[in-house]
Amino acid sequence: WRGVSQTMEDPALQLEATVEHASGFYFGGFASNVDFGDGEDGIDHEVSAYVGWAGELGAGTGLDVFLSRVAYPGHNGADYDIDYTEIEATLGFAEYYSVGVAYSPDIFNLGGKGWYYNAGAAFPLGDSGVTLGAQVGRYDLDDTVGDSYSDWLVSLDRDFGPINARLQYTDTSGYGDLLSESVGDASLADGRAALLLTW
Repeated sequence: WRGVSQTMEDPALQLEATVEHASGFYFGGFASNVDFGDGEDGIDHEVSAYVGWAGELGAGTGLDVFLSRVAYPGHNGADYDIDYTEIEATLGFAEYYSVGVAYSPDIFNLGGKGWYYNAGAAFPLGDSGVTLGAQVGRYDLDDTVGDSYSDWLVSLDRDFGPINARLQYTDTSGYGDLLSESVGDASLADGRAALLLTW
């Protein structure tokens, strides 16, 4: 997630359901197992609910805006309460490109703001059915922990019937000690390959 493993580099099973309306409005929920490496936090899964709107602004340009509440049920008291609210907007343009920003007024319930900026692109590779993707991001957590970092990824994905398979490599830069103490150990922000299978 934004360049940092939330499962101690173990596999994750993720479920999501979304209900969409013809007007462009939608709502849904997401759940995943997580492991932040602290045996005392009581946290083993993440759930989120979201509501948003997605639609065309003009030829070749689309906007997706949504508000989400992310929670970690089962945490062992206030010291481990990292629930937060975030609003995110992504603008797609010129068929292949996108830029986005996300804002949280109290990211990870740490008492400060968090901003995440990203830009990406996805290009079909001829008639192969394979798509080449790339994304770069910057996570501004200066207000919360006094530091920020960047992340990037490259990916290849292809549909196999109802299954989409994506192989990606992701890494971070500038992930220092302050982030390691508050967000997650620096070893979880190292470069890694991952395979995502989505039905």
